[in-house]
Amino acid sequence: MKQSRSFRHLWTSFLISEIGDWLLKIALPLAIFNKTGSATQMATVYGISFLPWIFFSLFGGIIADRYNKKRILILGNFTSSVLVLLLSILLNAKNVQIDLIYLIVFLQSSVDPLIHPSFQSILPTIVQDNQIVEANTSIQLVDNTLNLLGPLLGGSLAVILNPNLSIVIDAISFLVAGLLLILISYQHIKPSAHQHTIFNDIRTGFHYSYQNKIVWNGALLFLCTNFATNMFEANFMYFITGTLKYSALFAGITMAISGIGAILGGLLAPILNNHYSSGKIITSTTILAGFGLIAMFQATNFIYIGIAYGVSNLCSNINVITYFSLRQRVVPKIILGRVVSVTRMISYIAMPLGSFFGGYLLGHHISLYVIILIAGLLRTLVGIYARSTPLGHSNGEEPLVATDVEK
Repeated sequence: MKQSRSFRHLWTSFLISEIGDWLLKIALPLAIFNKTGSATQMATVYGISFLPWIFFSLFGGIIADRYNKKRILILGNFTSSVLVLLLSILLNAKNVQIDLIYLIVFLQSSVDPLIHPSFQSILPTIVQDNQIVEANTSIQLVDNTLNLLGPLLGGSLAVILNPNLSIVIDAISFLVAGLLLILISYQHIKPSAHQHTIFNDIRTGFHYSYQNKIVWNGALLFLCTNFATNMFEANFMYFITGTLKYSALFAGITMAISGIGAILGGLLAPILNNHYSSGKIITSTTILAGFGLIAMFQATNFIYIGIAYGVSNLCSNINVITYFSLRQRVVPKIILGRVVSVTRMISYIAMPLGSFFGGYLLGHHISLYVIILIAGLLRTLVGIYARSTPLGHSNGEEPLVATDVEK
């Protein structure tokens, strides 16, 4: 089914900016290490890049629902281009001002949580309802493919070109991505004349997310599954290299095998959505993803682990695509940005909590195999429970729930 020209521009813009992001992820730590010789400062930059998701996710939803989403996306990409170029200039300076680099990294990393709700909520306005699953699938395929190839591409260019030049290319990629977004044909839906405070907008987003039990139970499902997954994912490299005593090369092969599973999940998602209800797909893939993790219990062969983890990733990707598409169908466009930001914040909270809990268990001499088993059982039980909720019974065609904003 052929997508609209506007979606093709959006997809191409996303592809270009994501490629640039991978260049930055690889090149920036290398450039900082080359300048400072400090692994601690490398790790600090990595940690700083995740902080904005905690602080700004909700504001991204408010911005998306109040203002022109197309302009937000364009401005976001142009801002990232300027900030990344500034990073390159600072790293090329004779005397490195590390505190200023930290600030620029924080500002540049803040762009994504501020514009992500606009990206998610603009999709239903530029594609037809029966093409939403296909559109989300193609977006996720870009993400998953680059998760597989991005480290190789970014690492190769960082070596061939040098890290600083890779950062300049990333700045150019954001500029090109922003220019492509100008070509999108988009009609902004103006909010009601009544002006709401930021607090009221946040409250409305939470209220609607809770009121719509399909959306709410989906957010809770991802909260639990993200907690379970991050219990061991944060220690996955340690599992392969420390527990199983494989080299970093075999760890990379294992991750590549598991990444193939995610790509296959993206290809299967639209097929399954054409034959089964959204609720059955989301809950079934959650259960099967849990089985994939449980299958890793006591495994020692890196290929087998990659396949089992790949099964889990396959199911997870189908799960994400189906839920994103369902959320875009059942939430009114006028409030979709806030709902996206609320549900994403809820699911993201679980990531550091799961990582911390997994590290806590390891610190108390709990085997990583036991942690993997706990994670798999938790995902399985969450999927089984979700079957009894409105999410599990959803067919993706439910009427929209009225909002205070609409009344």
